[in-house]
Amino acid sequence: MVEQVSAEYLVERPSLLRRLDHARDLPLTMIVAPAGAGKTVLLQQWAAATPGLAMAWIGIEPDDDDPMRFSRRLLAALSTVRARVGGLVRLSALGAGGLGDPFLDHLATELASFPETVIVLDDLHHLSNRTLLADIGRLVAAIPPNVHLVIATRSDPPIAWSRLRLRNRMHELRQLDLAMTRDESAELLARITRRDIGPDAVDAIASRTEGWAAGLQLAGLTLKFQGESEEFVAELSGSDRLIAEYLTEEVLDALSDSTRTLLLRMSALDVMTAELVDHVLGRTDAQQLFEQLEHESMFLVAIDQRRTTVRFHHLFRDLLRYRLRAEDAAEERRLLVAAADFHLARGELTPAVEYLLRSREWDRALDAIMSRGSDVFERGEMHTVIRWITAVPEHARADRLDVQLELGILVGMQGESIRAADAFRRVADDPRATNGERAIAEAWISATAQWCTSPDETLRAAERSLARLALESIETPDLMGLTTPELLRTLATGSGGRSHFLLGDLVEAEAWIEQGLATDGVAYPPYRVGLLGSLALLHAWSGRLADAELLAAEAIETAAAAALVMHPIIADAYLAQALVAHERGRPEAAARPLENGVIAAESNHRSQLSWIARYEAALVAGLEGRFEDALDLTELVPHDAAAADGPIPGSAPAPAPAPAPAPAVRDRLVAARMNALRRSGRAEQALHLYPADRRGLGAAPSIALEAVAASLALGQVDAAKALLSDTTDRFRTEPPRGAVQRLLLRAWAAALEGSRHAALEFVDAALARAEPEGLVAPFLESDDVVLDLVADLAPMRGGLAGTVVALDGRRIPARANATLAEPLTDRELEILGHLPDHSTTAELAGMCFVSINTIKTHTAHIYRKLGVTGRSAAIAKARELGLLAPLSRADHLRA
Repeated sequence: MVEQVSAEYLVERPSLLRRLDHARDLPLTMIVAPAGAGKTVLLQQWAAATPGLAMAWIGIEPDDDDPMRFSRRLLAALSTVRARVGGLVRLSALGAGGLGDPFLDHLATELASFPETVIVLDDLHHLSNRTLLADIGRLVAAIPPNVHLVIATRSDPPIAWSRLRLRNRMHELRQLDLAMTRDESAELLARITRRDIGPDAVDAIASRTEGWAAGLQLAGLTLKFQGESEEFVAELSGSDRLIAEYLTEEVLDALSDSTRTLLLRMSALDVMTAELVDHVLGRTDAQQLFEQLEHESMFLVAIDQRRTTVRFHHLFRDLLRYRLRAEDAAEERRLLVAAADFHLARGELTPAVEYLLRSREWDRALDAIMSRGSDVFERGEMHTVIRWITAVPEHARADRLDVQLELGILVGMQGESIRAADAFRRVADDPRATNGERAIAEAWISATAQWCTSPDETLRAAERSLARLALESIETPDLMGLTTPELLRTLATGSGGRSHFLLGDLVEAEAWIEQGLATDGVAYPPYRVGLLGSLALLHAWSGRLADAELLAAEAIETAAAAALVMHPIIADAYLAQALVAHERGRPEAAARPLENGVIAAESNHRSQLSWIARYEAALVAGLEGRFEDALDLTELVPHDAAAADGPIPGSAPAPAPAPAPAPAVRDRLVAARMNALRRSGRAEQALHLYPADRRGLGAAPSIALEAVAASLALGQVDAAKALLSDTTDRFRTEPPRGAVQRLLLRAWAAALEGSRHAALEFVDAALARAEPEGLVAPFLESDDVVLDLVADLAPMRGGLAGTVVALDGRRIPARANATLAEPLTDRELEILGHLPDHSTTAELAGMCFVSINTIKTHTAHIYRKLGVTGRSAAIAKARELGLLAPLSRADHLRA
């Protein structure tokens, strides 16, 4: 909603309006000037002068630092242009403190279908959330040409606009541009005083104020109440702030005592309605009062069209508040408490809490937050509740263990696991804490398993919480409806299962997660979605693809029914889908769920899932023959918690998600690295990643299997067989994938020893074991010796063997690209690989982390180099040239 400025402010400024028209030619216009420079007035005039231009206007408030609130307000404003865009609000739950990639990408796509539209962000200086500000900068880069962003602010935001400036893609108006001319100053002074002002006085005032609109208005009010005075004009000097303070004193001193007192008392209020003012000030005529003050140009700004909701201009209000506090701090506090009571009685929590915090009524503020803050939480505005709690000094909330617990839950949901665990541990260790409070603290410590490096600690917390919850007399305080004993049992049990998984104990992990799914608290949709997804990922991890596929589908269907499709809790299910696609030899089908899993995991910094996503991306790269990419993805930095024996030997330190990967994930990353090294001709380097002190029963199965493969690739058959014999029992902990790999390794060893019949029998057994799950990747990731044996069996066996043969050779042959008159670049080859997946241009941009326009440019280059005119023709030509794998039998059936 465009704020309605008093008519006395509105001096026509056609030259500035013409300059502002340039906003329609560029993606960004910045209006940067101090308070009272006339930014909002100018934009209001421009809006009135261009009635055919769609305009979405947001007057930014400090509460908009909460990304959920900001996104809602942005979409509400855009919905006045096109209603359907409001449905995007659910995507802002994935913003990790900002708007996030899903929201920005989908919003850019929606905006492309809008008529020409201007988005106005007025008073952007109220935002301090740097993540949110950075996302606003990214929005400017992503918006289509038919949409323009206009920002009005008192100071330059911490957003890098240098690229736009260098390309002349932004327009800027600053304080000097907004300064009122001598004629405009004279007109404004005449409007306010309702008489002509002498030219000498006009010249002096315009010169002293340097055309500053607020200074001119205050000067006009002084002249209105005091008349012309040479002494007044002579004393008018100094900076904007000094002029404002001086003129405010002049204005206030000229008013009657009753009017002056009235303005000071009203200044304590933020957004004012007649009902609020009547209640707080004990009046019955507030609406008439608004009209009178607006008529007298007392810096009153209407917020709605009917002018029933108003506020003072920020500059004038702040100076009034300063005077009120200095003269009668007790009265200010009384007014604030009265305003809080007014809003509480109407169930309006947000303004009530803000007034209680300003009045330093800490206990009442905390009581309001704890009793009714769940309403704000359920809207997704966690940032707001966290800000409220932390606005209360720590000493004032030190005795409130319930507040400590709620703060821990909230910051934990935002992904601040260390801060959350610290809050929970303080409660768990506090001698005043009840068993119920300790059960909550320990259950939520256990819930940080997917964020931390030490799953053994989160497992112990889960066990302690469950032991307390088993006590007959257990009572737990209600925190946002999330701390009933039933929900805590589900949370602790499921989290214990995740801890076991990250420790590498898949048997215990499955038992715990299954038990979690049997608890009463699983009726809470987020917990059910999370546990189904975790179990799906667990099964995919061990090669039980049929179960994994069904569980992931159930998780996503449950999420859809509960409007949780874009919630971070869905990350496990997406990563399970991606891993299933990889294991079935379809890396192109893994791209979309892997991307979704990464977005969901990173939206609240689930670092262990981010590591798993990185591992899966390395598997996909290896399956496609992009071994250097796989090696880049499996580089790890040294860390203490997960690797007592130091960094992975042979790998250079590289940036990685923090904290470091948990033991089971780290082992898989090592194994994936060994696989990429071996298959790219560096088996000896791969074997070096299996140090002597980890041989035998102490080694993880995935690493030991890769050590056997590296030994075979080096021709060390005896060493490989010895290792297989020594560690056979270990492989059985990962059925069926481990069993299939073990059989393939035996086949490989037998073939190297010249026992072809035995080798074929082992491969046949491996195919039989893999067939029910559709496990293809272990064959493709083995060796040419094994693939030749599969090819020999394929004519007789068909089925999975035929699929393996059809998918053999999915790596893009460099010679095929070299035959083109103008070979494709690496980026073009990457985009070409995504084309068969039927992704939209926006989706391709998201997968490749580039803009939509960049994708369009790359695809145009691909079509030109292949000599085709569209996507289908490009896919067909690429298959013909060998740049893409041929259609498999399953693909033909789907087609």
